[in-house]
Amino acid sequence: MTTVQKIDQLASMIKEHKNAVAFSGAGISTDSGIPDYRTPGSGAWTKYDSSIVSIPGFLNDPTQYYEYAMEMYPIRRSAKPNKAHLLLAKLEKEGFINGVITQNVDGLHLEAGSRTVHELHGSTRRASCLQCGQLYSMDEIMERVEKGENPPICKEFEGNPCQGLIKPTTVFFGEPLPKAPWDASVDKSRETALMIVIGSSLQVSPANSLPDIALQTGSELVIVDLMNTPFDSRAHLVINERAVLVAEMLEKKLAL
Repeated sequence: MTTVQKIDQLASMIKEHKNAVAFSGAGISTDSGIPDYRTPGSGAWTKYDSSIVSIPGFLNDPTQYYEYAMEMYPIRRSAKPNKAHLLLAKLEKEGFINGVITQNVDGLHLEAGSRTVHELHGSTRRASCLQCGQLYSMDEIMERVEKGENPPICKEFEGNPCQGLIKPTTVFFGEPLPKAPWDASVDKSRETALMIVIGSSLQVSPANSLPDIALQTGSELVIVDLMNTPFDSRAHLVINERAVLVAEMLEKKLAL
């Protein structure tokens, strides 16, 4: 089946079900300039040890994480939603999908205009003190790191000294997922008749259990990703193309 034929099939599935849910991973944001994690040669974990975003690794030496963050933060800060993010927002507005479940921490779905976004792994746009819980903007924290405060420390909480370690509100390896977005994502996976996975390798647990939940409750599964995934053999449709290319073709097909 050609890519054009696959896009035609995807458009028909979206029109038929009208209660689809999108599930996105890092691959949807690569065309916004944010590298993914596992692509050979360009993925973040080909350059850095992934232990820097594990809780044991961070607590042992937070300076390594903030050195990585100093390199990545300008890229994330300048990134803008691409055509794939924008199409999902349009699909939600037109009633074709009822939300986005995302493993991403870049905030681009919300910036694109999607209203219902479940951020399973938190956000790089905020940070919090591990001791008192005080919230900070990541802009402020990275400005402090740039001036030499590595790692950044919480100065005070409600007028009292704190000295707690500040960590971005992203979910690191070894941390549980935040309950509210996880519970909402499980509910959506159970209720949907069509799950569209975009840009996820479906290798990170427990997020990769959501397509299985959808399949078990009778949903159809579509996977859009450049790489193969463990769910390809169970999917009803697999499109091995860039997310932005699929978005461009699908938008024209649906006349949005």
